[in-house]
Amino acid sequence: MPSVLVVGSANFYGRAVIQELCAQRDLSSDTWMIRGVDKVLPELALFPPNVIKLFESVDYRMGNLRSAEFLEQAFGDTQWDYVINIAEYKFGQTAAVYEQDVRLMSLEVARLASKYKAKALVHVSTAHVFKPHGSPNTPHVEDDAMEASNELAATHVRTEQELQMCKGRPPLVILRPALCYGPGDRQNVVPMLISAQISHATNQPMPILWDKDLRVSTVHVADVARACIQSAKWIATQNQESFAVFNLADLGDTTNAKLANAVAQLFNVKPSFQNSAFNFIAKRLKTSELTEEVNESLLGPWMELLTQHGIANSPLSPYIDAEHPYCRLEHCPLAINGSRVENTQGLDFKYQYSSVSPDTLRPMIDEFQQLGLWPTSI
Repeated sequence: MPSVLVVGSANFYGRAVIQELCAQRDLSSDTWMIRGVDKVLPELALFPPNVIKLFESVDYRMGNLRSAEFLEQAFGDTQWDYVINIAEYKFGQTAAVYEQDVRLMSLEVARLASKYKAKALVHVSTAHVFKPHGSPNTPHVEDDAMEASNELAATHVRTEQELQMCKGRPPLVILRPALCYGPGDRQNVVPMLISAQISHATNQPMPILWDKDLRVSTVHVADVARACIQSAKWIATQNQESFAVFNLADLGDTTNAKLANAVAQLFNVKPSFQNSAFNFIAKRLKTSELTEEVNESLLGPWMELLTQHGIANSPLSPYIDAEHPYCRLEHCPLAINGSRVENTQGLDFKYQYSSVSPDTLRPMIDEFQQLGLWPTSI
């Protein structure tokens, strides 16, 4: 009987992991034990009805993930085969918040996974941790040097390093997703989707920052979820102290132009890339100054559009925090090589979403509209 504990199961990645686990469970003749823990009830997490129904079929427990007592209770009555830890984060938090919600929580999960003799531990980190190298569009591989460009990245770097050193830990996999999109995303590609919706409503071109050819590697959240599960199964068959790290990025070699064109086609608008003079000025602005300019230009029109469609309250925003990787794309192109996970013998993983496209983005808008969070004009 496979047993899986998902810590952070009601966030963007965690929801997708629960969905994939339930899909594998329903195809299996075995009895599965799936437990999800997080700080919010699924009914209050803005999930669509079909996802809420899936959560009703697992053992879900709500509590404070910062609490060692709650985490101990989440572990305590079952010997888990696989523990999947998905640290909750939002861009723009303080160093103290990241310390609590990423580093300390993750180290406590690792300690408990060791105490309760889990067979495998998977930790979801981020690919936004690499030191820029001489060729900006050369994809980073897992062994490249890391360098934190902001507080969130610094916390992930420290957490990865300390997890590897945890005494007596189970076999460990660290996953580093590139820019992730798919149902449930509210901060990665949503600002660009909102920009396109505004352009559609105003019959104006969609403005795009930075050069067309800069890399911005992408990965669908369903592939991240599958990688969590398949890598857990694989590492559990290795030696007790085994460790592996995998970048997660589809093989579509996404550029700034490719991402923008996919979004623009979805909304039937034309992308307008800024000229070299504008980009020259933008590169010399502080990241906070640049994001303030972008946010001010989009927030008002978005609020007006929501009001016109009778949407009184939506958590979706065009706001781009200074920690969003797109804000530093000119300085730190997000070129990621995600092939190692496919080429590892015995892991049995292949990307199901080969590249970002209007078809892969459309389900995000469909779900937002279903939940009454997005205008119905496309």
